[in-house]
Amino acid sequence: MRPTVLALALIVCGGQAILPVHAGQAGLPALHIETKIHPSVYRAAATGRLGIPVRVYFQRDVAFDDARTAILAAGGALDDVLTIRYSPLRHLRATIPSQSLHALAADDRVVTIIGPRYLRVKSHNAASAQMSHVDELQAPPYALTGAGVAVSLFELAAASSSHIEFGGRMTLFGSGGSSFDQLHATHVAGTMGAAGIRLDAKGMAPSVKIDQYIVKLGFNGEPLYNEPKENDLAPRGVVADNNSWGFIIGWNLAAADYPVWEGTDAFFGAYDYDYTAPLDDISREQNVLFVHSSGNEAAGASLGTLGQHRHTDERLRPDLTSLYCYSQNGSGTDCPAPCSVGPPFCETVRHHQDILPFDTMNLNASGKNVVSVGAVNSFGEILNTSSRGPAKDGRVKPDVVARGSSLLSTFPGNSYGTLGGTSMSSPVVTGIAALAVEQWRRSFGKTPRAAELKAVIIAGAEDLGNPGPDYTYGFGFVDAKRSIDLIAAHDRDAGHIRTTPIVQGQQFELPLVARTAGNLRVVLHWADPAIYLPANQVSTAKALVNDLDLKVIDPSGTAHLPYVLDKVNYTANATRGVNTIDNVEVVEIANAAPGVYRVVVNGTNVPEGPQEAVIVSSARTARQCVDIQEPNDSSDAARNVYTGQSFNAGICSNGDVDYFKFPIVKDGAIAVDVKNTGDTPLRATLIVIGGETKVVDVPPYSDATISTVYTTGPLPVVPAGIVKFEATGALGVEPDYVFSVKYPVSYPPKRRAV
Repeated sequence: MRPTVLALALIVCGGQAILPVHAGQAGLPALHIETKIHPSVYRAAATGRLGIPVRVYFQRDVAFDDARTAILAAGGALDDVLTIRYSPLRHLRATIPSQSLHALAADDRVVTIIGPRYLRVKSHNAASAQMSHVDELQAPPYALTGAGVAVSLFELAAASSSHIEFGGRMTLFGSGGSSFDQLHATHVAGTMGAAGIRLDAKGMAPSVKIDQYIVKLGFNGEPLYNEPKENDLAPRGVVADNNSWGFIIGWNLAAADYPVWEGTDAFFGAYDYDYTAPLDDISREQNVLFVHSSGNEAAGASLGTLGQHRHTDERLRPDLTSLYCYSQNGSGTDCPAPCSVGPPFCETVRHHQDILPFDTMNLNASGKNVVSVGAVNSFGEILNTSSRGPAKDGRVKPDVVARGSSLLSTFPGNSYGTLGGTSMSSPVVTGIAALAVEQWRRSFGKTPRAAELKAVIIAGAEDLGNPGPDYTYGFGFVDAKRSIDLIAAHDRDAGHIRTTPIVQGQQFELPLVARTAGNLRVVLHWADPAIYLPANQVSTAKALVNDLDLKVIDPSGTAHLPYVLDKVNYTANATRGVNTIDNVEVVEIANAAPGVYRVVVNGTNVPEGPQEAVIVSSARTARQCVDIQEPNDSSDAARNVYTGQSFNAGICSNGDVDYFKFPIVKDGAIAVDVKNTGDTPLRATLIVIGGETKVVDVPPYSDATISTVYTTGPLPVVPAGIVKFEATGALGVEPDYVFSVKYPVSYPPKRRAV
């Protein structure tokens, strides 16, 4: 039996290279020689080659010179003798004698050795803007266009950058490609950023700057496109990178006269160190959000009445000498002509068919830190071809869905046309990410982290399908307005988003204030480190490195846990429990009562910390109590206030009392308007010297007025007013207030100038 190898072909609808981590890290066992050598190396050695072209990946702390020495000591040679640094993600290209492979793998500095992969490549708005409420963001008062924001896309051919809809905002890095792939690239770019010269083809971010790169593979199928992802995007200011392409896994529908089964279904949703881990690492280190289409594999292959199909040889080339069919009665002997004769060709088990449409997530969309996007039609129904989860370890995939059916966008030659599939839904999300960055810069004065972008996109999504997340719609249908509103609501040090570092064993608490009854949603996300998994574990092992745990405690003290999905029962509703596999955790409380909620994040297992965690909630975080009026804790230290002006203050500690004073030089009405902006019950006392004292209690989040009329007494006095504020109950998380005083004022008579 031939070894299972991932000889995948790219399909437009991956990511490559690898960030190795030390053996034994994050709970991994010590690596054995056999697990370090990928099956592709053995396959190459079986051809009789004396020297095998390989990529050798090294541990993080191994210097380049030491890595080169290790290769030379094994009798190998670098492909480029002038190389002076690592290729992206700490690997070197070399040729190694077959008899030296085990010796090189035994070197503790080596993480893995990968041989030729024989990869093949092929290709994978107005209505979308309305469905995701982008059109509302493009109009006042938001007026978001993506101006000043840069995004990128990787495609199999060069887009038509001269299209009038791009207006000189698009830069190509590469050229050529088939006519369909050029059309595909132009369409994807237009969905992200067409200017709207034709209004119904307007992109999500019509002023965004677009860089386009070409997906390239080396001579032996080596991934080369990660070099610009790692080295070029961040320096050019790119914040989000669209990838409407992926890999052929399982069925190859264009390789021969019949569909070809390649036997690589174990890599649906897998966490592969050569294709998935690099994206997590680059996103985390370079702060670029990778957006990937989930794939179009959910419908499987359309076979003949007998299930006619072909298989591949050791190099994943179609075997045209044999025609396989499915046994109709399960005997394995009832397949008639034109099926090949014999039990091996009359199959009793159907390839990956019983679990369709699930377990079809494309490999590069299965990363922890990427946003994988499924496709729905204009009614919000999943397309029958849209790939679905779970990831092999049970993680929620896709992350979100967007409209991907019959999208009108740009075509080459200044023309327009429609396409459909997850290739079309992915750029919708990338364009929305550009708008989110523009708003973030307005609200916070800086560019968000990639993890912050992913968190707000998920937090704003509209739930579809089963309650909570599921393996069809992920966390829901992307709603740009809801996500942008979470950013725009930032006020002083309070808002809906908080980012904080978490270390091993730490418990972080964050108070949330729900002003009104409604559904409460809290999202926790963190950019998890990439992990090296041995070749025989990419389809079975857990990919999570740092494990953070979320819970929300309501005002009554009840703890609410996040959603958890069952990776075996694909269609089952999510339950509540401790989530140990996802780096996105969501707690929802239906019909949450007004009050203060406590978000608790535990650093349960953080071997690679500190881990920056992002918390996004539908209720806003509590403001820090800051009283700029202090010290004013007595009548002698009272602060001066003036008629008609508003003043901010707070009872920031137990026993604190605030005093304010104002002059009275004329008879008349005196009024103090109080707005309790916090959750602490307050009492306001108005004291008029030579007059009366009035008191009013002001409940949390309410307004009150206290007033009196001053009349001058029989004896001359120097009248003055004092306002006193104090808490009448336990201090809440927001013990602040705003007030203003109105009192009579005497003005000197007007005189004519001489």
